Amino acid sequence: MNRTLIISVFALVVSGMFLTGFQCASSEMTTAKMAIQSKDYQKAQTQLEMEVQKNPKNEEAWYTLGQVRYELKEYRTMKNAFEQALAISNTHEKEINNTLLYVWGTTFNQGIEKLNQGTIEGYNGAIEDFSLTTFIMPDSLINYQNLGLAYYLKSEKEKSDGKIAESEMTVQKAIEPLNTAFEKGGDAYPAKLLGNIYLNKANELKNKFTTANQEIFSTKKMLSSIQKGIKSVDVKYTLGTPTKTTKAKKGKTEEWSYSKYNLMVSVDGDVVSDVKYATPYNPPIDSTDFKRALKEYNNAIEIYKRAVAKFPEDAEISENLMNAYIGAEKTAEARILLEERVQKYPNSKFDRYNLGVFLLKDEKYEKAVEQFKATVELDEKDGEKSEIAKSALYNLAASYVNWGVAEQDRLKKEKKDKDDSYKEKYQKALPYLEQILQTKQNDIQLWELLGQVYANLNMADKAKNAFDKADAIRQGKN
Repeated sequence: MNRTLIISVFALVVSGMFLTGFQCASSEMTTAKMAIQSKDYQKAQTQLEMEVQKNPKNEEAWYTLGQVRYELKEYRTMKNAFEQALAISNTHEKEINNTLLYVWGTTFNQGIEKLNQGTIEGYNGAIEDFSLTTFIMPDSLINYQNLGLAYYLKSEKEKSDGKIAESEMTVQKAIEPLNTAFEKGGDAYPAKLLGNIYLNKANELKNKFTTANQEIFSTKKMLSSIQKGIKSVDVKYTLGTPTKTTKAKKGKTEEWSYSKYNLMVSVDGDVVSDVKYATPYNPPIDSTDFKRALKEYNNAIEIYKRAVAKFPEDAEISENLMNAYIGAEKTAEARILLEERVQKYPNSKFDRYNLGVFLLKDEKYEKAVEQFKATVELDEKDGEKSEIAKSALYNLAASYVNWGVAEQDRLKKEKKDKDDSYKEKYQKALPYLEQILQTKQNDIQLWELLGQVYANLNMADKAKNAFDKADAIRQGKN
């Protein structure tokens, strides 16, 4: 979040300082008065401190001590002296409140100016100023909001400067003041900022975990594509040459061993007939960062849930809650919220797309198609050709193909072999597959899928061309 709150306040001008006379004054009070007249405020402070030690119920001395500390810009001890005076009587309540308001207003405005400098020095100055304003007027929640913002922006600046450790320590200091502003205030901004602190940290940790284990994840994904029924050439294209090949005494069956993965692939002619693992391929993974990420996602979820309850009409908060659910892999909660958001914000292509993915996984193809189509239409309406629209096109094709396969299987089970109504789904997948291939000319899997669709539609020549194209890519002839 890059929003900087720019609020200036106008404070009362403090006037009439030191107009109160000293009646029946002690020697300390008399000396202090003379020091004030000569503007020797340090000496005046020393004399007044001696006076209040001797006469702690002297309201006049406490009030004057507060005034002297104002002149010395010792605002924290100034307030302490004023509080002592007010505890004795309210004789100078108006003057004290005016002084406090003036100090608060000028310090607040200085903090805003420093905040907008966008430098570490500026942020440090703003932190100092807003720390003081929270002390001077602890009931003003804008102080806590701006103090949290100053810490947050400083941490972002440190991060951009490569000072990661410093950034992490600084952002932790933003949490307490932002939480105070959120809990006691009526503004959604502190809640958003606080939730984003946790969400950003969670995303960083999850990305770190994913990057550290990228090779393992890629290998597992690669192995998941080795299935019964695929072409044997795809096995070698994906995994390379087998560690060992054993030919059957009769027929064309071969056993391909990939010892690195504990894998045995049975090949009959040019098709994989079986896939077996001697032991599951599960290399060790350090999940420390993933577990830390889940903890941060859960922190974000708690903030956003409370914020949604408090600000139910804020679209950004509910969107961030959904992202936190997805990051924490709480798919049931994400699914419920997504369905609510699609109803409430029907023009959000991101919500439409994400709901479509859930529906596709649930094999609810018709509803998935509806959401992916809406995603593409909304993207076109925005005049964009975004990545999410490209993904929606791919998933549209996948939805229709899987729908066609499901229908084909259903008809076979019902012994309706002559019913070819399933072809309608393959036909609808075609334009999307062809459109995707315009930008993914070297995607073997897409060419194979297109070939299968053509074959199911009895388009033999087009099917052959698609399969030939896939083979050419495998052989590096594309």
